[in-house]
Amino acid sequence: MSTGGSPAPTGLGVLEDWVDIEIIQRLVHHTASVIVAVVLFALVGFVMQRLMHDSIVKRAVLIFDEVVLFALLVYFAYELFIYL
Repeated sequence: MSTGGSPAPTGLGVLEDWVDIEIIQRLVHHTASVIVAVVLFALVGFVMQRLMHDSIVKRAVLIFDEVVLFALLVYFAYELFIYL
């Protein structure tokens, strides 16, 4: 039984005073997105290296793959820093 002015907080109320749950959720989301992007682009690069003969097209596709991966990582970092 509380005799003070405000009732004792329950649930995540106390935790939210110390930790910003929304930022942690955003970090987890961005981390998962980056991991999925890296794995998918690594898989594409591996398949391209194994299936295509050594040619200019193979090199162009692999370079394009790396450029797109880098652009995605920059985008995710930008989104994260803008949010924080």
